[in-house]
Amino acid sequence: MRVLDILIPFARTGRIGAACIGAELSEVIEALGPPWAWGSSTGADGLPYLYAYGCLEVATCHAHCQVIYSVVVQTDRATMEWPSQEPGRAETFPGFPTYSEVLRALDEAGCTWETYAPLTCDDQCAIRVPASGAIFVFDTEDVADPLLCSVSVAVHRPHSCGQGAPGDSGTEPETEGEETSDRPRPVRQPKHRAGRGPKWKS
Repeated sequence: MRVLDILIPFARTGRIGAACIGAELSEVIEALGPPWAWGSSTGADGLPYLYAYGCLEVATCHAHCQVIYSVVVQTDRATMEWPSQEPGRAETFPGFPTYSEVLRALDEAGCTWETYAPLTCDDQCAIRVPASGAIFVFDTEDVADPLLCSVSVAVHRPHSCGQGAPGDSGTEPETEGEETSDRPRPVRQPKHRAGRGPKWKS
């Protein structure tokens, strides 16, 4: 498998199997097994709100449910780990697809994209796929062909617990001793730098 075999369908549909906006975390667990790691920050319900299966990350409501509001594929590593069809087992393949490879694959799939200015700056650039809202962020620093760092979809909308976004409950997640960069990174945030990621447990 190549990483683009995952990313292009994700860009077209905004989902990766059971992992999609509005789904319950339990649906992902049913399909993929227990998360391989989870963030150290917790929401108002005392539960983590960031979960990972290798390079696949999902973030859930910070209030009193586990509805998914973002899905991210992290591609900024030489070898990516990915959940296989057998729950709990990983398959691996190379990461760091280039800008030209991604655009060529999107064009070949008939997937329309546009430049995404809010995440384009001195050392990174971004594109967005209107059909799904998927955002591709590339590292442009010291490379001839920008390298893909992540692809994400994120939508905050009201749902069953009455909350539409992190913090809407009026109770911020417990982040004592953690920087704000420990929060899920995919939602309209600059490219994540090494050493400033979420703190994971497994």
